[in-house]
Amino acid sequence: MADELVVSAVRLTRWLKAVDTAARLSGPQASALAIVVHAGKIRPSDLACLEQVKRPTIARIISELAEGGLIIRDADATDRRSFWISATEAGQRLIVEGQARRIEPLVIGLKALDRAELETLRQALPILRGLIDRGIAG
Repeated sequence: MADELVVSAVRLTRWLKAVDTAARLSGPQASALAIVVHAGKIRPSDLACLEQVKRPTIARIISELAEGGLIIRDADATDRRSFWISATEAGQRLIVEGQARRIEPLVIGLKALDRAELETLRQALPILRGLIDRGIAG
């Protein structure tokens, strides 16, 4: 079951990415920006850890997003060597619009399911979300 869940999650993500032909960010940029948007604010080192990349890579991505007006850097009041990253309104809008675009094929597919199939999925989602949340929390 674990294997099937992983394969299905990867296939779902790749399918929805592939149909989004209007995306204006690279995959790494979109992923990092989405994390920043959902986090509210985050340190570069934490973003690098979540993205599983090294500091130079995340520094480049942060610079690209900042140059595009999608994130801002704010000094850390307690640590002058560090800063916080947060999304601008344009960055937030880009993620929201991209998410709506990417899930449209899934919405269409869900509408084609019968009531029993939809209810089965609806009941499984909190279980899956809890499993993921527990895994993220450590």
